[in-house]
Amino acid sequence: MSTTLPKGAWNIHWFTLFNALSFQIALGAPVILYAKSIGASSTVIGVLASFVPLVMVLQLPAARLLPVYGYRKFMRAGWGLRTMFLFLVAAVPLLSFLDNTSKLMLMGGALFVFNVLRGIATAAWMPWLASIIPDSEQAEFFSRDHMFLFGGSLVSLVASAAVVTGNPGNVEFALVFLLSAVAGLCSVWFITKIPDPPPAEVHQSSMGGVPWKHMILYPPFFRALVFNIYFLFVVGSLGVFSVEYLHENPGFTTASVLYLSGLSFVGSLIALTFLGSKIKRLGAKPVIVVAVALFAVVIGGWFLVAAGVLRCSPLVIAGLNVLGGVAGAAFNAANARLVFGVVPSTGRNHFFAIYTVLTQLGMGASPVSWGLMLDFMGTYEVATGALTWHRHSFYFGVLFVMALLAFLFAGVLREPSSKAAQEENTVLPEAG
Repeated sequence: MSTTLPKGAWNIHWFTLFNALSFQIALGAPVILYAKSIGASSTVIGVLASFVPLVMVLQLPAARLLPVYGYRKFMRAGWGLRTMFLFLVAAVPLLSFLDNTSKLMLMGGALFVFNVLRGIATAAWMPWLASIIPDSEQAEFFSRDHMFLFGGSLVSLVASAAVVTGNPGNVEFALVFLLSAVAGLCSVWFITKIPDPPPAEVHQSSMGGVPWKHMILYPPFFRALVFNIYFLFVVGSLGVFSVEYLHENPGFTTASVLYLSGLSFVGSLIALTFLGSKIKRLGAKPVIVVAVALFAVVIGGWFLVAAGVLRCSPLVIAGLNVLGGVAGAAFNAANARLVFGVVPSTGRNHFFAIYTVLTQLGMGASPVSWGLMLDFMGTYEVATGALTWHRHSFYFGVLFVMALLAFLFAGVLREPSSKAAQEENTVLPEAG
């Protein structure tokens, strides 16, 4: 593989920017806030949030089609079709002849199909990047790409907040969702500009008969896989129910929740100015350990706020979101470098499909499980000393304990550059 970026590789960053503008609305806080405004329960919110990760199981059969169609053609078709359903989502708030339950069902159906198409198409994304980004460039490339990701996400939430300032109605939410659809179309255009590897290389990254068991149990990959399944279950619902908690607090408007949510991306952008060089110099594992520790601090802060120990003020929430953004950026950038390092070139398509499917199943189970728990607890509330226990403080408290365990668990990770990982870097057996 070349040690320099191929011509046109920067289009990946522009795709990331416009894709973030789109999905941060369609899959993030704006959709959650709209759903809550028309009566969605915690369970419904959890189900909507779970669409993204749960449909990733479709990557397993989709990975077999990559050698037939190639990365770019496969991704472009799926991304183009899924964007059409965002226009349907944008129309839902304007359908005044429907009651709120019908609107929720129609929006949920459109988002489900949107995510099914997304889940199929993204089977091409990670192996596509691995085929065109040289190993020596990956740390800095992924840090830079995350800057575009979080920059687009920040612009998305700020623009959404500006539209829904005051007492937002159906027209305002429809305009926000229309912005998501238009940005999605722009992201499709940049897909067509990303360089595509030759068909022979796509075939080399696949396997005829796939030794699933041997792939999953491949030691460096297995450690990264198990850790990510657990950790993504821990943090997979945090962005969902922290937004719900603020929405239920009378001191926060819809616009203020979006502005405060956007601050997490400010933290991410600050962190990404130096993360690339740090990961390259220190390695991915130390950065992951620090990121998990920061997540534990952030979740602990949310617990203290929900339990009544800290005042639920915009300043406190802003601090938690900025720190959470730093933790998220550090984890995502370092974890991407780790995973790309432990996946061998032979069978790369299927390795990435396995990784994405299993980790996203863990992440998808998180909002559904916690949404059911939050609805089950209902209005329960009891005070014990300085702590007030209710459904959200209990949620953040359990998450804090789980985050501490994740911090200890991070010690099992192995980087490909380490001696232990090199000793385990054995060749996979041929499929029988």
